Amino acid sequence: MSGTRTGPEGGQPARYEKHRPAVTARSQGDSWHRRYRAPAGDPGFTPRTLSRAVMDLIRLLRSLEEFLYELVGWLVFYPRMFWRVLIHPGEVALYTRRELGKDLEHRFSDAISPVLMLILSVAIAHALEMAMRMSSPRLSTPVGQLLFSSEQGLLLTRSAVFCVYALGAALGTLRRQRLPVNRETLREPFSIQAFIACPFVVALALAQAAAASPSQAGPFTAPAIGALAVAWYLWARMRAFVALNGGAALRALGSVVVSFLLTTIGVVGLFAAVIL
Repeated sequence: MSGTRTGPEGGQPARYEKHRPAVTARSQGDSWHRRYRAPAGDPGFTPRTLSRAVMDLIRLLRSLEEFLYELVGWLVFYPRMFWRVLIHPGEVALYTRRELGKDLEHRFSDAISPVLMLILSVAIAHALEMAMRMSSPRLSTPVGQLLFSSEQGLLLTRSAVFCVYALGAALGTLRRQRLPVNRETLREPFSIQAFIACPFVVALALAQAAAASPSQAGPFTAPAIGALAVAWYLWARMRAFVALNGGAALRALGSVVVSFLLTTIGVVGLFAAVIL
């Protein structure tokens, strides 16, 4: 047909050439992206996601570094502080008062914080029980199962019990000093009592372990360790009170014994009311 002109390459007619969109490198790239783009919801692997992944990895490594450094610090500071509390509870009470007067970032730089040391002591006591394969108390009530049926529940229950002993002693100190009970006044006596409770926790765990195997430890080992633990705890609280407030040791010991008995009765009564 002579009226129809073909294009330069013999393809589409020439009259269609001016209507064909120009093919450029940009249009080819857009076509390739439309064909191979990532599905919706998946942004793909971009430089931004790579940078974010690298930063997350760096944060994870720094957190791991801080945790390992803190763990090594526990291995150094815990036994040293434990020995100081065991031998010189009065000096530890004065040391705690001085440390609490410093800025927050400079407190207990050469030791472990009181509450953390108490938690570690409870964890050590729990690990000792697990190593001795001692059975946990089995209770049928829902609250008893919640508190004692799992290792986590038993660990939290023990931590709460000994925190109650520290709290009772701290409240008794504030009452004798005629101070109001608030966050600021409670911090110092509670921190001191948390330190003092640490050897008491470990000693009671040793007594419980000896009671679980009387054939190996002997029939009188567990009562002897338990009595020694209670006697030391009362003596340590008395020494701390005299170091901070002065006064006669015998009078301070009487107040400590009364506070200890009241706290013990309260703890036993609370467990009896909740569990039984």
